[in-house]
Amino acid sequence: MEWSIVAAVNDEKVLGSCLMRSPDLQGGMQVVVERGHRNAASAYNAGLEKARADLVMFVHQDIYLPPGWLARLERAVEKIEANDPNWGIVGVWGPRKSGSCAGHMYWTGITEPRGGPFEGGVEVETLDEVVLIFRKSSGLRFDPRLPGFHMYGPDICLQARSLGRKIYAVSALCIHNTNTYVLFPWAFWKSFWFVRRKWRSQLPIQTSCIEITWCCWPAVKANVLRLASLLRGRLRKIPRAADPSEVYQKLAL
Repeated sequence: MEWSIVAAVNDEKVLGSCLMRSPDLQGGMQVVVERGHRNAASAYNAGLEKARADLVMFVHQDIYLPPGWLARLERAVEKIEANDPNWGIVGVWGPRKSGSCAGHMYWTGITEPRGGPFEGGVEVETLDEVVLIFRKSSGLRFDPRLPGFHMYGPDICLQARSLGRKIYAVSALCIHNTNTYVLFPWAFWKSFWFVRRKWRSQLPIQTSCIEITWCCWPAVKANVLRLASLLRGRLRKIPRAADPSEVYQKLAL
């Protein structure tokens, strides 16, 4: 399989220590880096136009893809294509209708990986933005009206589903080397409200972090609970790891 990778970047140090350190990217795979965009849609649509391959991955700058990651992804996509040649979007973490998530992820600051190994893909409602994959020829594009750098994963998944295409999470463990944040920032809420208005007919919408409803209570409740945990000392901000490859090596032992 031939792939192109697109990344929206605002921190060269993070890019160099995480995504660009991924071993599978060292073999000549096209990596399109987009800088200085006002929102994720602008960056990713610009990168998509430059992508040479039909299979395009949109990956966060703070993701580390461990050795053998691409081979695991390709095996999973092959199994999905065998059963669903018209699949819509593939990712590594996403919620089912029940709200429970499928995939295989590790976030710095969390003591153990979430999810686990499985073959092929699990159908989900939406996907986390850390890794999103679709065909350039599918015609899917990110909505340039969506503000900022949040909620574009659920939005593009809902676009695909509206075209009758399915969304799948696969088991391809990657390291999200992110700074822990306690409360959803203002930029998150602006994206949240946009998706809530745009897809009102599809509510409630399951996402990897919250459920989007018209009354917004699940999102507000999540913020309140996180704030309470912070005040009680049960939640603390944890910075990125200096070297995510070392994090993976410890997990692999």
